[in-house]
Amino acid sequence: MNGAPAFPFDDGAGGCPHRCRHDDLPGGLANGRPRAWGNCVISGLLGCLFLALAGCGNRPSEVEHRPADAGRATTDAKAPAGAGSAIGPWFVDVAPERGIDFQHHAPATPRHLIEETMGSGVAWIDFDADHWPDLLCLQATSAHRLYRNRGDGTFVDVTRSSGLDAVRPAFGAAVGDYDNDGWDDVALTHVEGLTLLRNVAGRFVDATETVGLAGANPHWGTSCAWGDLDGDSFLDLYVCNYVEIGGANAPVCRDAASGLYYSCPPSAYPRTTHRLFWNRRGERFEDISATAGIADASPAPGLAVVIVDLDGDLRPDIYVANDLFPAYLFRNRTEPGEPPRLEERATLAGCALGPNGASMSGMCAEAAEVDGSGRPALFVTNFQGQPNVLFRNRGQLRFDESSTPSGLGPPSRDKLGFGAAFLDADLDGELDLAVANGHVYRSAMELLKVPYAQPLQLFRGRGRGQFRDESAKAGPAFAWPRVGRGVARADFDRDGRPDLAVSAVGGPVALLRNTATPASPWIGLELVGDGRHANRNAVGATIRIHLAPGDTPAPSASAPLATHFLAGGGSYLSAHDRRLSIGLGSEANGDSPTKAREVSIEVTWPEGTRQSFFGLEPNRYWRLDQGGGAVAVGPASPATSSMTSGRP
Repeated sequence: MNGAPAFPFDDGAGGCPHRCRHDDLPGGLANGRPRAWGNCVISGLLGCLFLALAGCGNRPSEVEHRPADAGRATTDAKAPAGAGSAIGPWFVDVAPERGIDFQHHAPATPRHLIEETMGSGVAWIDFDADHWPDLLCLQATSAHRLYRNRGDGTFVDVTRSSGLDAVRPAFGAAVGDYDNDGWDDVALTHVEGLTLLRNVAGRFVDATETVGLAGANPHWGTSCAWGDLDGDSFLDLYVCNYVEIGGANAPVCRDAASGLYYSCPPSAYPRTTHRLFWNRRGERFEDISATAGIADASPAPGLAVVIVDLDGDLRPDIYVANDLFPAYLFRNRTEPGEPPRLEERATLAGCALGPNGASMSGMCAEAAEVDGSGRPALFVTNFQGQPNVLFRNRGQLRFDESSTPSGLGPPSRDKLGFGAAFLDADLDGELDLAVANGHVYRSAMELLKVPYAQPLQLFRGRGRGQFRDESAKAGPAFAWPRVGRGVARADFDRDGRPDLAVSAVGGPVALLRNTATPASPWIGLELVGDGRHANRNAVGATIRIHLAPGDTPAPSASAPLATHFLAGGGSYLSAHDRRLSIGLGSEANGDSPTKAREVSIEVTWPEGTRQSFFGLEPNRYWRLDQGGGAVAVGPASPATSSMTSGRP
């Protein structure tokens, strides 16, 4: 009736003779993607049972990717005329010239299996503890690659010498020092479970069996995240599970009109609960999914997780973006000295569903303070035809859906969003947002007249929870279409300007160097817990920044300039660097034309103790040690140390 394609369940060889058409269903198909599906049942009668529908897309028949250097800009690329102010964000892809030659391998079977759509993540990890972030690029079907940062902005492949050459394929990664020995470890997720790699002085050893995780999650894990849920200073591990695949009865979806296959939605598959593994003082892990309350939530296809204190009670909560099913918000109710205990509250909190009560195709979960409230908001990417979603935190575990008022929703409707990262791209003191886009259907153009490969987006923060799409001013790397998936933030050259790594299905990893002229002085921070009262990674810490007048008072004597949270997880299948690069705003410009005002930092460590650090010089990185002092890491940045002019 409306010309919509038919989407049957097909056995791949002529299959189910009863073809279930979208125009046979009440309300048709929203944006081309079925929200829920039944199976073609052969039992004397043939039929298809369908549930509610929402969201859509499809795929081009072959994976599209550019040649190795096509579309890349070099570091001396200039902004085209009309590209915006000189201090506007400006990114260039420097991957090949800096030594990053990773190419994602994308299987493309004729049946368009759901696992082919996922891509894989990227993770920043300082694996050799030299204070320079290194880059781990994941493969879901073949070998990973680890690139060591040489400290001069270039990288070298150390996959073999680091012990990663024999590690099984994986989709997602979480970086965390689970045993508090000062060396960052890695959890990897894959179709059949979980791998834990222990970092032994810069070389990785498979500790999965040693710590009790072998066979502990025999499901398709996607994103995972570390967080100290019981306050014992050891990081616990949350693992999102997607759907149950494999077997002779795996669904296959085919358009009746064109005969084209496309990947079935997650609701066509059986689902399972997610997993929470309790860290028993760095020696072993215990699956407490049932006793902790995780298994009480209805099974849902999870794709992203972020762990952060959402209600200000000094206990980290867990927010999970699910695909076509309501999101989870596990409120932390753990009592001192007791095992973790959580309760699912997303619906009551107002962050389970998107605009107008529609389920989100949640591919990403990010958390950051964006509106001056001092509380972390939540951001979720969504399917093409649906807006990306921002939930503003109103306190007391109440959220308002603010997709349209924030400016993040409307410009995203013609994209399919995956990974994302909050970052202060122009160092003006307001967080911006970068989003990777790319469809999941290789035949998207043939079936839906929408592109498979899609450009990145950059939303510039304007303060008070407001954003503006300024992708056109962000540089050629943001205009080039790619089948974007993972996004991870790090200042890899330590010049204060946060950079990005972006993964793509069947394409190269992009290393997007930020060359924007800073709008104000900045400060870089690396927090280190003592390993006794707080985890070494300081995941769960809150940072409040104060500008120091002539006489430095206690930070609590004045309102903070900004509040930042060290969250666990975030983005999609990927891991950000934990170091923060924070713009201080024009107020930080000092009276002297060559010197910015000093900064005071107030840290609330994960277990609740507060510590203040006074008189920190801007335009450089500082290591803040729990119970110790502040130590400058490297020299002040020559590119920005004399920056005195504010944002026009």
